[in-house]
Amino acid sequence: MFSQYSDEHFENITPNERFNFAYIPMISFCDLTIMQLSRDSKHTENFGEYGIGLTKEWGIKNRVSPVMYAHEKSQPSSQIYNLNLLLQRYVDEGKQKLKFSGIRKEMIDFLKFIKPYKGRWHKGKPIEDIKEDITYYNEREWRYCPLLDDYKVLLGETEDNKKLKDILNQELKPKLITFIPDEIKFIVIKRKEEIDEFVEEIKKLELEPAQENKLITKIISFQEISEDY
Repeated sequence: MFSQYSDEHFENITPNERFNFAYIPMISFCDLTIMQLSRDSKHTENFGEYGIGLTKEWGIKNRVSPVMYAHEKSQPSSQIYNLNLLLQRYVDEGKQKLKFSGIRKEMIDFLKFIKPYKGRWHKGKPIEDIKEDITYYNEREWRYCPLLDDYKVLLGETEDNKKLKDILNQELKPKLITFIPDEIKFIVIKRKEEIDEFVEEIKKLELEPAQENKLITKIISFQEISEDY
């Protein structure tokens, strides 16, 4: 399953400049029904009109977790900021550095599952081209994030981190988590005219006939959804 370092912005969560931006390794999902997807033009505009729906049981088994949405006035935002100040003070004073570095690591691992309630949709776009905020809360995002022991988080939008992100993306394991055909709920495509093409691709997987047939029946297009529902 494809994974990469995602550029995540926290300006709307914490005033701490060090934690305003981070490159975080992840695989991202959304907890939306097909009907919700078909009616959310903003979501398909940002993410496209193709996807695979997996069972909730699969996600929980693989430690995929819903994110926590927060805003700058929320209690989690204040706690993250205050906790970092306390940790930094003890480290600067040389008190039990090893213990507090471990606590800080856990805090950053937790930060990977925090997302702004609302903010600008950056994702490679120049800031001057962004005209409006997006409500991230509507995505109902779930994430799989490897632990810091396996893959580091890069704090700060620096040139060094940009270069390091590109290097680390090449090193990310190609299969951090996997799934089997029985764990697929549906395969969403854009147009019904593409179904035959996708059927041919499924046949190339060399599955058992029963699995192959079951997978083919799970193909559905946004076009069909909009016409029939």
